[in-house]
Amino acid sequence: MKKLFLFAAILWMATPASAQVTFTDEENEQDEIEIVDKRKSAVHFGIKAGANMSMMSKYDPVDLGLKSGIGFEGGAVISARFGKRTKASDAGTGMFGVQIEPSYVQHTVGTDGDDLKLSYLEVPVLVKIFLTPNFNIEVGPNFCSLLSSSPDYLEASNTRIATGDLKGFDVKACIGVSYETKGGLYASLRYNLGTSDLAGNFPCKVSAASLTLGYKFNIFKF
Repeated sequence: MKKLFLFAAILWMATPASAQVTFTDEENEQDEIEIVDKRKSAVHFGIKAGANMSMMSKYDPVDLGLKSGIGFEGGAVISARFGKRTKASDAGTGMFGVQIEPSYVQHTVGTDGDDLKLSYLEVPVLVKIFLTPNFNIEVGPNFCSLLSSSPDYLEASNTRIATGDLKGFDVKACIGVSYETKGGLYASLRYNLGTSDLAGNFPCKVSAASLTLGYKFNIFKF
């Protein structure tokens, strides 16, 4: 029995050390790496279309019987939104943004005779302040260049007024509200206050309220 025990002890001592030691390969352990997106702002591009209700200030020489009229508009949208609302939010979800909208706009003003139709190239440049992640107020100048007008003449009180070649430039004061969804759809309600006469021979100011719908998609983040 003693010989058997001694034999077992010798056999155990002869066993290779590698069988008694467990190695840990630390080089193969993978640490979890958190990727941090340092981009904070986003640029968007889109399109818009909508309708407007236009009004014109009184034409002093004669009473044209001016009334509001319905027109339409459409164009492109380029916007940037800065910062993140929270550290965990996506880039371009902050409280401030800017938006530029080169647009074709037709204003219609009713009279006792024919309606006066005015076609403009308008470029609102707006600052956007997001009160909530989706709801914002918009304010800024709207640069307006008159492209064409019709009819050629308006008649009132036995007076003929040439209106077919009106040319003018106006910087309207624009203020409005907008609601934007995370998917890119948005709606805007605005008022544009005319500050300059329509033309030298037609000293009237044109103002308008508008409702537009649009869609914007992200171009890039920075």
